Amino acid sequence: MKDNKASARVHSPKTISSLIGLTSTMTMIDCREVFAEFFVDLAVAMKNVPKDYEVRIHPNGKAMLLLMVQDCDTCVLNGIIRISPMRMSHIWIELNGPEEIGPALPGTTGSLPTRYYYALPHQIENALAQLALRMAGIDVQKVKRITLGGYPSGMRQGRVVEQEDPTTRYSWNDSSALWQMPNVVTGRRRFYRQYGRSLKRRSEGLVVCSSSFLGVGEIRLQVDIGSAVGRLGFGTTLKGLTNPVQVNACSVRIRVSGR
Repeated sequence: MKDNKASARVHSPKTISSLIGLTSTMTMIDCREVFAEFFVDLAVAMKNVPKDYEVRIHPNGKAMLLLMVQDCDTCVLNGIIRISPMRMSHIWIELNGPEEIGPALPGTTGSLPTRYYYALPHQIENALAQLALRMAGIDVQKVKRITLGGYPSGMRQGRVVEQEDPTTRYSWNDSSALWQMPNVVTGRRRFYRQYGRSLKRRSEGLVVCSSSFLGVGEIRLQVDIGSAVGRLGFGTTLKGLTNPVQVNACSVRIRVSGR
């Protein structure tokens, strides 16, 4: 079994096109977020992650799948393009990475340890945002509809509709108990992806957020096999834990390099 404290291995970049070496930024403001984690089969997770990276093994012998769905009032791409609203879904598998705790952002009570992930293409509802990020060389997927399912009190239903075809969507039911006071913290996540056939690329991203965790609850994810989650091979029903989150602001930097 690999050491969970080992660093994610990343190859040196190679310049192979005008897209290589670009760094794109996103500033995301006032976001509602479903933050859900699912323990999944380790062997299946490893099949979905290139050998350049090490899947984190939890004490129960499982890997961790993160589903992070965001509905933001505003997103500014590269300091120029303003998208309102901006809805995104992120499907990430947790990796090993070095122990790191960055400084806390103003207005937060502390900073959480940095976590590391291998990312699927960023799923985006807005066509302009999808086009802008693709032009920057970032791997994204345009989807038809993203909804969180309302305010996180009692039972709610959310979904990501990738296409009208019923085999290309996933949905969830979640129910959270809200805390009397939110936990306002700084969170840092580093994420990686390899993609491309004729033009092989790698992206490395860092997202830093000031977030209010509002409570905790259970989530049941229903997966159509033709969807992005379904194609991972973890099954059609996943049960996990979720936090409803109010994100005050996030800064994101994504750098594209060759491989």
